[in-house]
Amino acid sequence: MQFIPVSPDLPNLPLAPRLLAELCQEKGIKLALDSEFFYFGYIETGSDKRFPIKGGAFALNSYAAGEAARDKDFCGRLLQDAGLPTPNFKLIHSDKAIRQLSTANPHVAKSLNTLTGAGKIAQSLGYPVFIKPNEGTQGVGVQKISDEAELISHLTNALRSNDRMLVQEAVSGRDYRVIVLDGTILAIIERRPLSIIGDGTNTIAELLAAKIKTLTTRSGGYKVENDDPRILKAIQEAGYDLATVLHNGEFLQLLSNANLSTGGEAVDVTDLASQRFKDLAVEAARVCGLRYAGVDILCDDLSKDDAPANVLELNAGPGLTNFWQASPNHHHRIRAVYRGVLEAMLESA
Repeated sequence: MQFIPVSPDLPNLPLAPRLLAELCQEKGIKLALDSEFFYFGYIETGSDKRFPIKGGAFALNSYAAGEAARDKDFCGRLLQDAGLPTPNFKLIHSDKAIRQLSTANPHVAKSLNTLTGAGKIAQSLGYPVFIKPNEGTQGVGVQKISDEAELISHLTNALRSNDRMLVQEAVSGRDYRVIVLDGTILAIIERRPLSIIGDGTNTIAELLAAKIKTLTTRSGGYKVENDDPRILKAIQEAGYDLATVLHNGEFLQLLSNANLSTGGEAVDVTDLASQRFKDLAVEAARVCGLRYAGVDILCDDLSKDDAPANVLELNAGPGLTNFWQASPNHHHRIRAVYRGVLEAMLESA
């Protein structure tokens, strides 16, 4: 892989590298990225101090802290140990993972949860539950599960390609991504799940098709597909089918998760958060050892100090492209995030 110097005017440069290139140019330092995807690379100062970068992950967090955030089970245990509110959960291992571990450590392997015990675990947590890959990102593989038959079916399929799946208690609240840098809140984004609004004329299928056409990725693909089983399930659970015509103004939520990468909408709510909400996000980043983090929190109303809140998980390299694309009004927040990250790296030199 060849690394090339990058300037802000380079064609087809993704958002994060472009903003970093602008900032590095201002400061007279070098940004170099891989010549194919502009994803891997480094920032280098005039004194030859080098800071590796990978996507939205920067040389601020330690390797162990980054691994803690990536491992949802580990991250959840750190949050629980600190007494922070977080949904209850259990980890399910695939038979393949159990067999591999049995060779090296049979005692530990025998103590792990398998598909056989998943039903009792979900029952103890209380339906509905969520299942998700333990190391997954961007909402990939996240499923809302209503009963044991559905649980076993989805877990069986998921464990074919994932060694570990998390079964997590469902908690209510609006979905927020909080960007924290060295104990300071830089942005709070409310993520609203993929939804459609009826017009009294078009069917759900037609509204869905039109919505999906607006949800393009940077490479020209689509963030979700019309036949996504999660969407079809949400329509069915609402008592509708694809041929249903919603009343004018009727709201229908199509996904239970609000990830921007799967069609969620982003709203800047940074200035609305209570001090308690901000403190929770900062403390979650601290106990997981992260200087720079995206902290995902469900909260009924972030403006109220007494509103129930739960920390779902943390991300050591939060992407901000979807937030940028949602509105030009967000751009100043994102520029401030990347400026803060770059200056924090340079100060650590």
